[in-house]
Amino acid sequence: MRDWLTPALTLLTPLLPFYHPSQPPAVYAGPLTNGGRWSEAFNKADQIVSNLTLEEKVNLTSAVFGPCPSNSGGVPRLNIPGMCFDDGPSGPRYTDFITQWPSAFTAAASFDRELIYKRAERIGEEFRGKGINVALAPVSLLARQSSWKLSPAFSPDPYLSSTLSFLTVKGMQSSGLITCAKHYILYEQEPVCTGPLDSDGGRTDCKDVSSEVDDKTLKELYLPSFAESVRAGTGAVMCSYNKINGTPSCQNNDTMNRILKTELNFQGFILSDYGATHSTVPSALHGMDMELPGVWYYGQRLVEAVKKGKVPVERLDDMARRILTTWLAFGQDDGYPKVNWNRFDLADQVEVNGRVLYNHHVDNRGDNHILARKIAAESTVLLKNDGVLPIRNVRRIGVFGTDADYPTTSSGCGPDLFCLVAAKRRYWNGTVTIGGGSGAAYADYVSSPFEAISLRARKDKIRVDHVLQDDPAHYPAIKAIAHQSELCFVFASLFLVEGWDREHLRLDKGGEELIKTVERSCAGKVVVVLHTGGQVVVEDWVDLPNISGVIWAGYPGQESGNALADVLWGDVNPSAKLPFTMGKAASDWPTGNIVREFGARELYPRAVFSEGLAIDYKWFDKWEVKPRYEFGFGLSYTTFGVANLTIAETFKPESESVQTTNEQFEGKAGLYDVLWAVNVSVTNTGKVDGAEVVQLYVSFPEDEVEQPPKHLKGYEKVHLLAGQTKTATFHLRKKDLSVWDVKKQLWRVPRGHYTFRVGTSSRRLPLERSFRVKGGGEGKGERV
Repeated sequence: MRDWLTPALTLLTPLLPFYHPSQPPAVYAGPLTNGGRWSEAFNKADQIVSNLTLEEKVNLTSAVFGPCPSNSGGVPRLNIPGMCFDDGPSGPRYTDFITQWPSAFTAAASFDRELIYKRAERIGEEFRGKGINVALAPVSLLARQSSWKLSPAFSPDPYLSSTLSFLTVKGMQSSGLITCAKHYILYEQEPVCTGPLDSDGGRTDCKDVSSEVDDKTLKELYLPSFAESVRAGTGAVMCSYNKINGTPSCQNNDTMNRILKTELNFQGFILSDYGATHSTVPSALHGMDMELPGVWYYGQRLVEAVKKGKVPVERLDDMARRILTTWLAFGQDDGYPKVNWNRFDLADQVEVNGRVLYNHHVDNRGDNHILARKIAAESTVLLKNDGVLPIRNVRRIGVFGTDADYPTTSSGCGPDLFCLVAAKRRYWNGTVTIGGGSGAAYADYVSSPFEAISLRARKDKIRVDHVLQDDPAHYPAIKAIAHQSELCFVFASLFLVEGWDREHLRLDKGGEELIKTVERSCAGKVVVVLHTGGQVVVEDWVDLPNISGVIWAGYPGQESGNALADVLWGDVNPSAKLPFTMGKAASDWPTGNIVREFGARELYPRAVFSEGLAIDYKWFDKWEVKPRYEFGFGLSYTTFGVANLTIAETFKPESESVQTTNEQFEGKAGLYDVLWAVNVSVTNTGKVDGAEVVQLYVSFPEDEVEQPPKHLKGYEKVHLLAGQTKTATFHLRKKDLSVWDVKKQLWRVPRGHYTFRVGTSSRRLPLERSFRVKGGGEGKGERV
């Protein structure tokens, strides 16, 4: 145990592989790339690097001014251009004629692998069409605590996040685009800021947080999503703002060189988050290959460090090789589109720093709006339905709340899509379709809920009245309209923007009071629609007598209203499931998980991950906390049944990896080989066609005392006609039933009894079977 760690960490597994931050290696100790399965590109890159000058090599690693949010240097002498980098997870940012896709965590609610891949594929094509070389996505974080901005990430569950990270990397890169998995690693809260807000509403006097974590928790919980991104062949990884056990992420030898580049065999390049670089020599020696978005520590400083022998030339060569190998491996040297836009202005041209930049308004969206609408509808979670939906036999509808309205400006009220109101709190100015900051994409149009409901209602000759306001000054009008409505829709939201952690789990702009006002006044039933970037507490109103329906629509992107109307009228049968847990109170989650202040004698704030592996539903399970809506929960307009759970040994060698890892493990079978098959029959027992997400949860042998009660280890979305039965199969890899052995520093399959549970949410698991694993490293066992 390191004496520089906080005492609370003594409760966790010893940090065996981590190094004291004051003892970096004196020389470069990290691995040199060999290209892995990109051997042809590596050989070409190696030849190029051997002919570069010192300055040309450094130029590849450093930012230059250009049209994109970030631009890296090239080698003009050899006609090698620099690369264009742009956010983000929901489509290209800062440009026009693009699709604003449902955010990652919203799409995750679909639990639909095919849709996730198609979404990624189309996003990649749009990036390519703009000439963007590297998309700063996917976000492979977990959102460990409820106050974090979940919207750009997929889920707090590592299995769901990992599978979707893998599919997203493969889909986006199918167009020749390079993805950048971020933010590596343990970046689970924003900086702690103790100063007053500035004139623009920004935070001041901020310090990055040190994530204090043990080896087992890192490997089993936070690393898998990045491991799957590497297996999928991501060309780049972004190191993050936070410290890791006291050492800044972008100069952390342990996480970048030892884990990412050695254990995971990452062959691409590591770039810094914007402004996350804190040094020249430690950053270069410890694994960071490129500094963005400006030149603070690389550039001429790196040239001088190499000349003075502080950074070995072989390390600089490796940095250049990694960058060029990736560029070549994705074929960006041969016919890749040139940058045809700029981040500064949507006008045809603009002059910046004496340079004229152009926007050619390239539009390669095609029919992407159709897929975006489908994904948004398939990701809409029906949380409560007392027979009010789908809409039938209604003549008068009332719609309430600014969240149902069209945004007053297409980019919110500023570059990060936020509006400053009272107390300079950041809010959205209409229906919330996406989060702010690097997760944003600027829609050319938005289908608002009010617009879509009104258009759809006309077909059925339904009258739609509305008060699209939240302010209590409008409550008299709201009450009057609600009093004459047979069905009332209340829209409430929570807008999250990068740089801010939430201080509570309430809705924005008095959403709770608006809901209660409509509930008291409506002549008929009330349906609440939530557009939130994560968990909210709904206890103040969810059980009120007139609240007959609740929908969580997340951040659904530009097709928000159209997709919602499809679900409300039953054109789409809802099948989505919550990718996180909704508790009943803020106290349901671990207290103190988010650091908001630190002592005057402390150099930096510390977030101690004392909960270990138990986050989200695993925390609720471990401490027997009953949630309002559990992970994996979601209703349908039909009903389903599951039966006939079987478990069988099988063998299917791993064949999906673009790059193989060097992770150590016991036994002869590969870590990613499939060793077990779990089958279950699924029946649509209702009268409406629909789809059910069947979920598999596994409990480890009881000797594994650090494990939470159960883990998601499989999910399948099964589409069924009314009365139809199909078989769902879960393929379990060796790693899925492995734990990280801290002493041996490898993955192993524990001996003992495993319990397999199958159902339709993390708390609705009617089927259960035990399976005894005999051990021996192969996981061989028998049903018991």
